[in-house]
Amino acid sequence: MKRIVVSLALLAGCTTTTRQAEPPATQTAAPASIYVFKGVEVFGSRKVPREKLLELITLPAPDTRLDTKNEQQQKEFIANLMESKKRLSETYSFAFIRMSVGQNQDHTMGVTVDLVDTGDEWRMPFNPEPKEDVADPEGLLAAWSDYLKTFWKLRSQGAVPEWGMGTCRAPMGCYGGFDHPELAPMEQRFIDGVPRHADALVRVLREDKDSGKRMNALMLMTYLSSPEQLVKAILPSVRDPYEGVRNEVLRRLGSAQEVSKKPGIVPIEPVLEALWYPLATDRNKAGWTLVHIMEVEGTVHRQRILDKSGEVLLEMAGMRSALDREPSRKVLGMLAGQDFGDDMAAWRRWFEQTRGTRP
Repeated sequence: MKRIVVSLALLAGCTTTTRQAEPPATQTAAPASIYVFKGVEVFGSRKVPREKLLELITLPAPDTRLDTKNEQQQKEFIANLMESKKRLSETYSFAFIRMSVGQNQDHTMGVTVDLVDTGDEWRMPFNPEPKEDVADPEGLLAAWSDYLKTFWKLRSQGAVPEWGMGTCRAPMGCYGGFDHPELAPMEQRFIDGVPRHADALVRVLREDKDSGKRMNALMLMTYLSSPEQLVKAILPSVRDPYEGVRNEVLRRLGSAQEVSKKPGIVPIEPVLEALWYPLATDRNKAGWTLVHIMEVEGTVHRQRILDKSGEVLLEMAGMRSALDREPSRKVLGMLAGQDFGDDMAAWRRWFEQTRGTRP
């Protein structure tokens, strides 16, 4: 899923609440700019019922078809988002509100409202903003930036796929890939340079004030030689103040555990903490990392998971978005030894009956 916060230019749609029928199969397919709006989800408030929050949000009805290329519709959609956010902040007390638009490969889209109640600031235990200007080792960060510019140029031209990942020679996976002839010559520099400058890249990730440089350093670290080395390098940045870095750190921790197949590669406590972080990008990556830990270690952490993060996993399991729902249900299914599917009442009963049980 593409997720776009409202502070950016949104590829969003109109505010009409008219439900439009799907075209017959014999008609021409809808333009690529047309998305079907699936509705609004709210997440994270432990004090205000979801129904009361939704009453304050004015957006199109579910199944409304939206044209992301219509500038006037974009303006109206953003205006309604901002007005809804204002009503939420004026009606209730929140330490954090973020409204984001997610676009899916099947041309559906939705809005997620992530909230942190006042008094729940413990859910945002992030590091202070770094203050250093760390040197770029051997120009690797600039080279990675050039690679990204070329990759996005090719994507805008339709020369590389819009969805999915390409191939690379990084042991822990990569972003984008190097399949295109313009990209292929760029990778050898990263293969050679990253292991040689691992310590310098770690310093950039932990100390540089530029979040873009921290992101580039993090992405380059997939070229480190082992999952253990990668985890040691990036684990402290689970608490990075920039959400993009946290998102990729959690993603790479999951990749390292998946590649390694060894128990204890990724410590479970930072992952359980990250499930409570305020954003969908935090919790769904933490959820998949927890899945990969449990695939290797089984249910040895069962009670700890239920005690520390059972509530947030249950809330994720009831979300419409598969990004939240799928990892949380996998975790809960492994803990329960059964799958209750969409029956959230059954999941709740199981949780209430189980979390008080001690070995």
